Amino acid sequence: MNYFGKRTRIATFLLAAGFLSACGNVDIPQFRVPDLGSSASTAPVIDRPLPDSRGVITYETYQVMVARSGDTVSSMAQRIGMAPEELARHNGLSVGYPPRLGEVLALPRNVGGSVVGNPSGWTPDLAITAIDTATGGSIQVTEPSLGRPDEPLRHRVESGESAYSIARLYNVSVTALASWNGLGSDLGVRTGQELIIPVPDTSRTTAAPVAPAATPIASPTPTPTPAPAAAVASASSATGFVKPVDGTVLRPYNPSAGRDKNDGIDYTATAGTDVRVAADGVVALVSTSTGGLGTIVLVRHSNDILTIYGRVDKVTVAKGDTVRRGQTIGVVAAGDPATMHFEVRKGTDSVDPAPYLR
Repeated sequence: MNYFGKRTRIATFLLAAGFLSACGNVDIPQFRVPDLGSSASTAPVIDRPLPDSRGVITYETYQVMVARSGDTVSSMAQRIGMAPEELARHNGLSVGYPPRLGEVLALPRNVGGSVVGNPSGWTPDLAITAIDTATGGSIQVTEPSLGRPDEPLRHRVESGESAYSIARLYNVSVTALASWNGLGSDLGVRTGQELIIPVPDTSRTTAAPVAPAATPIASPTPTPTPAPAAAVASASSATGFVKPVDGTVLRPYNPSAGRDKNDGIDYTATAGTDVRVAADGVVALVSTSTGGLGTIVLVRHSNDILTIYGRVDKVTVAKGDTVRRGQTIGVVAAGDPATMHFEVRKGTDSVDPAPYLR
């Protein structure tokens, strides 16, 4: 359940988006990550407000703090006159934790400051219209389910959630979610972490406001929607992806929310077993995840397909490398048990890998 604010919505997540075009050869400037989540079905968002001289952003009912270069939890706490232990405990971190440049920490109490203002002309009605325009009416929202510029929604990360699933839940791109929260290049999130949900941009919205949904759904959890026939046909004709590892399925694909949620397939295999790329493509990212997947490799393929390989050791490829179907890209990392995580994504959405592997 969303810890802070429930999003009332009816969602049909389409298997279409320009998700991969910006994955290659992208430098990572301040507050940005590779654009792994842009999608034609997500509404544009406003820029995150600038912090004050202490690094604090003050909203109506809560505050956050943006890390500077070289910061630790202790140095951030000292700037606002707070005990380091209090700030660390509230964020589930150690006092000596070194946040990334631009990483956002939640403040446990008000430390003073001016509340950010709303952009000129911003209204909830126009925000609803912006979402309706961007999604072609496939997602319906009501005013209470929207964050405001002076009070964005917050989401406390639950076990099994990822930046991708949270971004889909609120109909924002994963890039926007990462930028607002200072996520790392691996887009890792930790259980219990508080994320700020980016606010829709209304500056280019001129259409008449859209009426709220007549019968809102009380839960923010999207109901998995069967893939359209065209998408299934595309999967079936994917020229047969190679099974990424010789192993047995430990946890199958299960996109439903809950303790057993899984955006891919987890295989159990002997540590040191070869990990193979499923199809021809280009390596978009090699990084270390903070979300329990160890070292991950992302490969961009044709037709807006991305494959993700987690818990990989001794990686033999680098970002930008061209890889071929069946090529070894590393080995299964040691673990108890040793497992390898595999995902297939179409646009921003995870899809069942099984049809691609047949």
